[in-house]
Amino acid sequence: MKRIAITSTLMTILGLAVAVTVLAGAQARVRGTVKDSKGNPIKDATITLTSKAIEGYKKVVDVRDDGTFSFVILDATRHYQVKVEAPGFVPYLLEEFKVSVGSTDNEFDWVLKTPQEMQVQEQQKLMEQPGYRELMEGRELLEKGDKEGARARLREAVSIMPDLLGAWTALAELDFQAGDHTAAMADARKCLELDDEAVKCAAVAANASRELGDMEAHQKYLALYQQLNPDDPATIFNEAAGYLNKMDDEHARPLLEKCLEVDPDFPKCLYEYGMLLLRSGDMAGAREKLQRYLEVAPDGPDAATVTETLKYL
Repeated sequence: MKRIAITSTLMTILGLAVAVTVLAGAQARVRGTVKDSKGNPIKDATITLTSKAIEGYKKVVDVRDDGTFSFVILDATRHYQVKVEAPGFVPYLLEEFKVSVGSTDNEFDWVLKTPQEMQVQEQQKLMEQPGYRELMEGRELLEKGDKEGARARLREAVSIMPDLLGAWTALAELDFQAGDHTAAMADARKCLELDDEAVKCAAVAANASRELGDMEAHQKYLALYQQLNPDDPATIFNEAAGYLNKMDDEHARPLLEKCLEVDPDFPKCLYEYGMLLLRSGDMAGAREKLQRYLEVAPDGPDAATVTETLKYL
């Protein structure tokens, strides 16, 4: 009996030895550093190792004060995902991470960048794409007040990249401001072809078509603008104006109140709401709104009427 027991124990020990040997063979050691873009160590960084192939697996490693780290992967036959992160930095993600089984010379230098550095990097990538450099230069010229120079660069941008939405939007606004309503209309239409929810282009299209006398197009693009931007005070006022033209103060009133809630200094709503209050007999309320109108729009189209009205309030 003793002999059998000894043999059984020996077999168990041998079995464990074989298992340990196999497990050790599947291991791999990883080490390296985590630094910022200037080469300084990031001591408060952490490295998180997960694997889609091992349910619930998660290994978190703290980086040392000198920015170095080391850890052992017990099963190097698997693919892992690595996330390196630290406060104030954009996380570094590595979706496919695999090292050789049994290796000990796996060294990695991971660099973390700040959000500002990443923004500059993304902008540089954009500048390398056709048309984007011209778009950026056009915007810079526009910020400096050089509208003609900006227009030239933006035209160059869309000639290189016809689907450059930002350039068409800027051109539509520039051409409308310059009084070239035909060009503005063409720019806005091209913009809306690329993005039928481009609010600024819908506004330009509505205004340019009105200036060109195309009221059918004006109504079409105005409706689109109102649909895309329902909380714009001008949109709300236009809806209220429809009721005011029908002498329907009851339905116009809540819209004018909503308009002034969105923008307390919107001149048209101040004027019409003040006159509505006057018609309802609220003299104090009418005086307040009409006086405010003169403060925000002393040279407005209704300033003379307001001035005369206030004499009797």
